[in-house]
Amino acid sequence: MFSRKFLLIVMMLFGVLATSAQTKKLTGKVTGVDNSPLPGVTIQVAGTKVATVTSGDGTFTLNIPAGVKPVLQLSSIGYEPLQYTAASDNVTIVLKEAVKSLTDVVVIGYGTAKRKDLTGAISSVPIANTDKSPVFGTSQLLQGQVSGVQVTQTNAQPGASFSVRVRGTNSITAGSDPLYVIDGYAGADFSTINPSDIASIDVLKDVSATAIYGSRGANGVVIITTKQGSAGRNTVSVDFYRGMQEVSRMLKMMDATQFGNYLNTVMAYQGKPPVYTQAGLDTLGKGTNWLDEIIRTAPITNANVSLSGGSEGTRYFLGASYFDQEGIIINSGYKRGTVRFNLTRDISKKVRVGINSSLSYNTQGLAAINSNGGSVGGTLLDAMRISPIGPVYNPDGSYTFVGANADLLSQIGNPVANAMLNTDKQKEIRTFANIFGEWQIIEGLKLRSTLGGEYRSTREDIFHPTTTYWGAQDKGLASIENRIAYNYLTEHTLTYDKTINKNNALTVLAGYTYQRWRSEGSTNTINNLTTNKYGTSNMSVGTAVPVRVSPAENAIESYLGRINYRLMDKYLFTVSMRADGTSKFGPNKKWGYYPSGAFAWRVSDEAFLKNVKQISDLKARVSYGTVGNQSIDPYLSLQQYTTNSYILSQGRVVGTSANNLGNADLGWESTSAFDFGFDLGLWNNRLTLTADYYNKQTSDLLFSRAIPSTSGFTTVMANIGKVENVGYELGINGVIIETPKFNWTSSFNIATNRNRIKSLGGQDNIPQGNVSSSVFPGGQNSGILKVGESIGSFYGYQFGGIWQSDDQIKASGTKQTVKPGDPIYVDQNGDGVLSADKDRVIIGHALPKFTYGFTTNLKYGPWALSIFLQGVQGQDILNVSRIEMENGAVFSNKFAYVATDSWHGEGTSNTLPAIGSGLRRSSNVTSDIVEDGSFLRIKTVTLSYQLPLPKITRDVFKSASIYATVQNLYTFTNYSGFDPEVNTYANSFGNYTSLNIDYNPYPNIRTYLVGVKFGF
Repeated sequence: MFSRKFLLIVMMLFGVLATSAQTKKLTGKVTGVDNSPLPGVTIQVAGTKVATVTSGDGTFTLNIPAGVKPVLQLSSIGYEPLQYTAASDNVTIVLKEAVKSLTDVVVIGYGTAKRKDLTGAISSVPIANTDKSPVFGTSQLLQGQVSGVQVTQTNAQPGASFSVRVRGTNSITAGSDPLYVIDGYAGADFSTINPSDIASIDVLKDVSATAIYGSRGANGVVIITTKQGSAGRNTVSVDFYRGMQEVSRMLKMMDATQFGNYLNTVMAYQGKPPVYTQAGLDTLGKGTNWLDEIIRTAPITNANVSLSGGSEGTRYFLGASYFDQEGIIINSGYKRGTVRFNLTRDISKKVRVGINSSLSYNTQGLAAINSNGGSVGGTLLDAMRISPIGPVYNPDGSYTFVGANADLLSQIGNPVANAMLNTDKQKEIRTFANIFGEWQIIEGLKLRSTLGGEYRSTREDIFHPTTTYWGAQDKGLASIENRIAYNYLTEHTLTYDKTINKNNALTVLAGYTYQRWRSEGSTNTINNLTTNKYGTSNMSVGTAVPVRVSPAENAIESYLGRINYRLMDKYLFTVSMRADGTSKFGPNKKWGYYPSGAFAWRVSDEAFLKNVKQISDLKARVSYGTVGNQSIDPYLSLQQYTTNSYILSQGRVVGTSANNLGNADLGWESTSAFDFGFDLGLWNNRLTLTADYYNKQTSDLLFSRAIPSTSGFTTVMANIGKVENVGYELGINGVIIETPKFNWTSSFNIATNRNRIKSLGGQDNIPQGNVSSSVFPGGQNSGILKVGESIGSFYGYQFGGIWQSDDQIKASGTKQTVKPGDPIYVDQNGDGVLSADKDRVIIGHALPKFTYGFTTNLKYGPWALSIFLQGVQGQDILNVSRIEMENGAVFSNKFAYVATDSWHGEGTSNTLPAIGSGLRRSSNVTSDIVEDGSFLRIKTVTLSYQLPLPKITRDVFKSASIYATVQNLYTFTNYSGFDPEVNTYANSFGNYTSLNIDYNPYPNIRTYLVGVKFGF
């Protein structure tokens, strides 16, 4: 018995020894260059299936098979891949952060490509930089980060959209926004996407890159790829920040005493007795600062959590976020909740399926601010022009109805009451799903099919009770607007990728796409309310206004193809073609055809540069092609009809009448573009530079052409005119210092664009641009479209100073009815009369001369500092607010400086007219309200600290950091308004020529944030 037990023990010992002899243990730690541990790094033993992932403190353990040379392959997102030969059983491995590499994969239209193989002008947004600074919307990720892309937040209302222009403005009345492609879905809605869910953003700028999208790529393409999971890396990420917002700049209005003196000055100018005696003035004090009453310091909160990972063959990403931004104007704000789920599954070695999906819900409390320049004004405008003498509340605590009751004062509703009691609430739900399948038919040949759709449902409730000034105008108003919009897209592409031999490689793409959109809307409105009790919950307590219904539908069908050919890996050719057919155009012009070609030469691979060690990369690129534009409302090519009702023989008769003139030949707006650029890398790409020159010619503009009124209409949508955009772009990225403890990287980009109208269909000029009818009565325009000038040219009278004396007026020979203290407007033709058709000239340009951005990142040990500067130079702004607040209605409040800086006698001022002068307001647009809107903004400053939790907790935290951020810290500008990044008019059809007009939209904000990020 003993011998049998002894034999068994001996056999077990030999088994253990044998097993130990087959493997050996390798331990180690992976860190960054600053010695901080790197969790989640994938490590695989080359030539084997042995692999692991580093723990929270960066450590790992591997069992190396006996006889295998321990060569480790390390990879981690954001770091350069590394192949490491272990010289001992315990190693420390250092990974470098990835600088833009030639092996980086860039997302292009219907595929991907290595950066070194690109033939077009494609820029990638440095997500690593933007991830250091919280953003409120996806468009902010583009702001100042890519040369040739101008992003403007013209309206800071929470939840408002941005204006994005890639290489200038192509169109006049059609849209100039880029196409957004999210996870392969063209035309996807990006406004509610959670910025934290984004993995990469690539901007396609030249025709070679965008032509594969045909008519949809005329204004550039922004490709957004959301995060996916990684096999073997199950992670949980949490990001939370909380902050406060304030107005970035407050304007100073007259207080009550100043306004009382102002009223006395107005009465004296009119030859009337003063309103207040000195004793009366002494009792006024400061009065009510209405701007302080409606503008507040407001909180902002954001929380993100995500789970990602997977196993062999399956990868997933699940993210959820909550965003809550209260507005700096009382009773305004925006809340958004999003959920994203992405899943990819390898059914077999040749078949892969997946889904990218999201669900979002948002609510928005809209402040009644000026978003269309109308005469109503809005809460902000009313707070500026209302008398400071009136109080906010009555003695009983109720709101005053208007600011003051004196008969001579302008009757303006109490702005606080209007903001708090008049409500405009919007609720919206959006869903998105894109299902795809990929089948590798044979090696190199892949079929990809997708089917996806978007759905959006919106309800907007507006209520104005009879107790407010605005509501009293309609005797109370309640309105409910319901809108739904949906679209679906199916795409099928076949890709053949073949490396023929070491000198020849070919990629061929062919595809078919079909997309259809439909929207429906109805508005139910009542006024003359019998009670304010129900708000919009009972629409039977007033007089019904006829219901408006607005359905619309359109579709596009496309065929596409592209060939990429690589010769000796240094001569690169791209040819593409797309055919688009749309329902928007007439039967004679439904199809458009868009070819392009590009060539790139990797000069650095030539023998004559091989020994130049300083040059690590040099590539020259040239491209030419054509793309189209169909960004107009549907049905404009068709004769449309509208219903009319009238009383006939004591009965109501309803009929229809034509609403427009159809055009069967309405067709594509086309842009032909040439691009030449080069990419340069120096000193192993420590310094990289990209430069481009482009020339875009847009013809057959979609434009409302004037026609004789005898036709029954005054305009018809047609294809007329040409526009040119010529520009230069430069982007520089550099690793300035790289040591184990200290890193310093910076990037700079600058772009200039010259926009010029070349033709207007036989006309020399056409007045364009909206302005407020309350400031400029009579349907006047802010600008002009003129051959040889740019879109957004302001047009009006040139300011020449202030008339100082009767002798000056007499000596001038003017026939105008003016007096000392009135403004001088230049009589251009010298006939002594100021006339709109002879004396107006171009007085400014809304489009900037150049834009630029600068980012610098410094890291010392666990500390990191990121600074982002954004600049715009050479843009002009039409500051309509100055007419309202300097020379508006004489009994409305004014800017504080008006009391002291206005002309009040010969030699006192040559810039600001006399108080009470009405000539400025009645003279149309003038150059004295056109201001230089150039600015340099300290956009974002973020200081972060890496917490030592991964080291302390071991295997609990993979990463942990805290950060503090200031956004819009300071703006260097000479502009006198709230902010130079401004436009009263929304970026929408009918407003595309109404640029840089300031009539008190929602003011820009400064934000202070503190946040934490954790990885598990």
